[in-house]
Amino acid sequence: MRSTTNLAWPTVPFGAGQRPFGKDRPMLAAVGLAWSDYVPRPTWGCTVYLTVESTRTLVLDDHQLNFGYQVLTPDPGDGPGALAERMDHLLVACRRQAKFLAGHDFVVDLQRLATVGGRLRGVDGVRQQWTDRADKGRGMARMIDTAHDGDFPGPAALAAVCEHADLKVAVGVHADADPGNDGVAATVRRALTRILAVALIAARSTGRYRWASPIDVDQLVTDAAWDRLAELGESPPVS
Repeated sequence: MRSTTNLAWPTVPFGAGQRPFGKDRPMLAAVGLAWSDYVPRPTWGCTVYLTVESTRTLVLDDHQLNFGYQVLTPDPGDGPGALAERMDHLLVACRRQAKFLAGHDFVVDLQRLATVGGRLRGVDGVRQQWTDRADKGRGMARMIDTAHDGDFPGPAALAAVCEHADLKVAVGVHADADPGNDGVAATVRRALTRILAVALIAARSTGRYRWASPIDVDQLVTDAAWDRLAELGESPPVS
């Protein structure tokens, strides 16, 4: 399993010693997957973490955003349930330790994950809670589905919600499935762009983030992950 991340401890995203944020910061986690058209298994899984404040709204400009991320892409030798099991571990942590857990039409991903893995307690727990997101469990993350829960009439496609929220996104929001012929760098960029957009929409709908001018999500991904994308074969940005 290939993990592309900027976290120091990618299996414990809420611990100390993390890059780009430190210990005990309240976080919003956004999670999503893409699925193969011809084999019922995920082609990538991605989690994006935004720091949030409990008592104030953070103002975002179009120049800088520190966020954590992890993109999982399967290797040829991985079993059919390997990525599902890794995502299950992340969902266990997000459900119990994040302040918010966001996805876009996420019940579809949860239903599919339940069919490709074995006993997935994180998937099962989030799936049960997702059906009644308004009833927040004690000590659990508040769950947000950006296809249904925002101020845009749902169910809504991600591209439409991005436009409504003043997010400029060129790639990643128009299709859930990977084309299948892109390299790893293009796949990681698509995953990061899509799930960062979900995270920002959720942060805006809960009043944790706001912005006055359109936000270029593709540029935010380039600024945050250009070094990892360059390692995967994408040309670095020209300074």
